Amino acid sequence: MLALLVATTGVTGALGVYLAEQGVFDAVEADPDRRATPVRAIAYVPGQAIRSVAVLPLDDFSPDGNQAYFAAGMHEELIAKLSILDGIRVVSRRSVMQYAQTTLSMPDIGRELDVDVVVEGSVTRTGDRTRVTLRVVHAPSESDIQTLQWDRAEVSDVLAFQTEVAHALVHEIDGAHEETVFTRTAANVMPAAQDAYFKGKYEYERGTPDGYRSAFDYFEEALVEDPDFAPAMAGMAGARFLIGLEDPEDSGHEFSQAHEEAVAALDLDSTSVEAMEVLAFIERSMPHVMGTEPEIPGPLGAPKTMRVVSIPGGSDSIMIDVAAFDTTWVSAVTALGERIEEQVRRRRISPERDGDPRGALEVRQLMSTGRYAEAATVLDEIVSGSPGTSAAWEMLVRANVSAGDEREAVAAVRRWHESAAPGAPNEVELSQLTSAVARDGAEGYWAWTLDRLTAADAAGRAVPRADLAAAHAALGHRDEAFGYLFQALEAGEPGVLSIRSDPVWDDLRNDDRFREAGRQAQMMRFSPIRRAPGARPPRG
Repeated sequence: MLALLVATTGVTGALGVYLAEQGVFDAVEADPDRRATPVRAIAYVPGQAIRSVAVLPLDDFSPDGNQAYFAAGMHEELIAKLSILDGIRVVSRRSVMQYAQTTLSMPDIGRELDVDVVVEGSVTRTGDRTRVTLRVVHAPSESDIQTLQWDRAEVSDVLAFQTEVAHALVHEIDGAHEETVFTRTAANVMPAAQDAYFKGKYEYERGTPDGYRSAFDYFEEALVEDPDFAPAMAGMAGARFLIGLEDPEDSGHEFSQAHEEAVAALDLDSTSVEAMEVLAFIERSMPHVMGTEPEIPGPLGAPKTMRVVSIPGGSDSIMIDVAAFDTTWVSAVTALGERIEEQVRRRRISPERDGDPRGALEVRQLMSTGRYAEAATVLDEIVSGSPGTSAAWEMLVRANVSAGDEREAVAAVRRWHESAAPGAPNEVELSQLTSAVARDGAEGYWAWTLDRLTAADAAGRAVPRADLAAAHAALGHRDEAFGYLFQALEAGEPGVLSIRSDPVWDDLRNDDRFREAGRQAQMMRFSPIRRAPGARPPRG
């Protein structure tokens, strides 16, 4: 029987005992017609932590339908708080947005996102009453684990209420670490400021010039109500920066002022993730948008590194710079940072016509969220047109292995070998991989990869420590994996930033060394930020 919980009475519930009693972790056979990574559904042992979670967008069931901004804010908070847990891989907010109003089954969603648990829910606000319902589901078997519900007569402090709901959900997923999760990023914020802030974020998410301008007005309204509200200041900086991107006549004034406002936001609250991320992305983006780096030519003058590719589910073909591909796959974690990253990439990844300007960004998202078969389709097209792009070949092979198609991975390595691209496997290496995969499947691939990386390292070639760490992690070599991981952290390799989303680390996430590595990676992520104290810049 499901437990219906009200937050005012406290949230209890032991997922481990419940799952063990219900037997919901029995293996579920994947649909053979779906070329995707099956969830590793194994018998649950009480005390064993959940390794992966996806939180779907919350439905707005309010009678007037005008509380979508409230539901969106709650959704982002749930993901943000869960993402702090070191031992759990949480699918990014951007990657789950496609499942809003989805008709896919839970097993299908679980397979596509490669997660054990899916959380879905709804928000209903009528007059002064607010109801939030969350349903925690074991994805492979579509079995309900727990239902949580809050029913309040009045919610004036939205930030506090969101934290309370997130606290309860994290307790259900991993109660052992709930005490490390909950710190308020903004204390005693005026209710009117909070409401304007969440409306601003909702408009910001529209991703249009009108949306950015409307968001800017809401963020400015929030700051009138509470001048020390750092997230609202960060939001205004981000909106101003994006408005500047859309104005070809802007000489850089908006960019400079947005940078000053982002610095001021971090000065207001040095712990605000929104402020840190907006400032980091503005600082990293300004050289590209201010013209201090060469602009990517349009289609008529495209260099050889530019390719036209099609994205599965996309509305059009696009032109991308294949030289931009790498294996870092790092993306923003807040809605404010995501839009800046996305729009700057759109300036550097030019659409051939009015289509969906994704490409390299899309491949990275697909790879980092377990949608390996789709990523392989895109990468296959890229290497077919640009066979000299070794990074894309490496990603293609790994995508096929992660999708459970070792046979196709071997075929890709054979094509890579035939391309004679720099760093392509030779005849002996190809033969070794073929034998290893035939004998041991995916483990054979990782053993082959590790041998190849180790040989290159011994020969004095530059081999990222993060790549060695990932190979050892996939093979279950704990000490070696963490040894190389900390070497990568010490060297400042950007590849370490993907460990939270990379499934090869799933079996090692409960190790204290992984938690320490995660903390160090997070610190490194914002290392370019310069906290410049000073008076808040004028607005307007």
